[in-house]
Amino acid sequence: MSEIVTIGASRNLDVLGQKIMREIGALTGEGWKIELVKSFDGKNHQLQCLIEEVPEDEKSEEIALILQQYTARQITEWILDDWEKALLNKYLKTKYYYFSESEKKNITDKARKILQQEEETSKDYIIYRVGRNERILERLLDVMILNKEVHIDGFIRFRLKDYVKSLCEAVDLAVDEYMMEKEYNEFVRLLKYFLEIQDTRIPLIHVFLRSGGQFYLVDNAGNPVSQDLMEGLQEEEVDQYISHDDLLISSLITVAPEQVLIHAPESEQSSEALNTIKAVFGDRLHYCPGCERCMTAIKGREREVWVVNPST
Repeated sequence: MSEIVTIGASRNLDVLGQKIMREIGALTGEGWKIELVKSFDGKNHQLQCLIEEVPEDEKSEEIALILQQYTARQITEWILDDWEKALLNKYLKTKYYYFSESEKKNITDKARKILQQEEETSKDYIIYRVGRNERILERLLDVMILNKEVHIDGFIRFRLKDYVKSLCEAVDLAVDEYMMEKEYNEFVRLLKYFLEIQDTRIPLIHVFLRSGGQFYLVDNAGNPVSQDLMEGLQEEEVDQYISHDDLLISSLITVAPEQVLIHAPESEQSSEALNTIKAVFGDRLHYCPGCERCMTAIKGREREVWVVNPST
């Protein structure tokens, strides 16, 4: 009999044990007998991996070293897949205990996405991804080969401090992101309220967007709309105190049209201002597919006022 490794943890090890047996079972053939002995002392779970029998021409000690590597890989994946969410939740509940359970779940999901995005946007994504697993695997093997025993809780606490730190930083970023989204949603809710209490002054407004965020509004007859809202601001005041985006949103809320038709190049249709207008106006917002007049206006080559065909 030869021992591969003894694994201890505060969490149930059944799933890990099944993965290890599948992995080892795929490597061994006739004449092999691998056994997993499970135990629980009321506080810690333990899983002992043993080689009971080997073919006559094989040495169990050498095979045990090989099987330790495969076992270590399964433990590494288990830490990343199973423990990671628990570690995120633990830090979140400790530092940000005041959030509701639904908010905590939302933040945990964001944190995991942040970790994934950081990996995917890395210039050396493949190297980074493989390196992360290999660093955990290498540290695991150091412990397992030396002691033939590893306790997952202690291993994470003392040997994976850098990994745990990255999880905490992801939670902090997720909280910031969640709070910004919450403030934005409240802002949109208020804009919707202001829109609802306004009297509709015009059935349809055409919004022509130019580069740099500049815009102008005309009604369906081609007449400028709400010029009085902007005449009181000098150009430098607009740039210094209020952005073109804020001015556009304020103008549309004040006029409260029944329908809004946006004339803008496709590259501008996902701007922050238009996303906010879409959130506020909903089905009342439409995009021009690209008429000749709006393309001319967007490029700034046409300055006279003209009638806009409703069909465009």
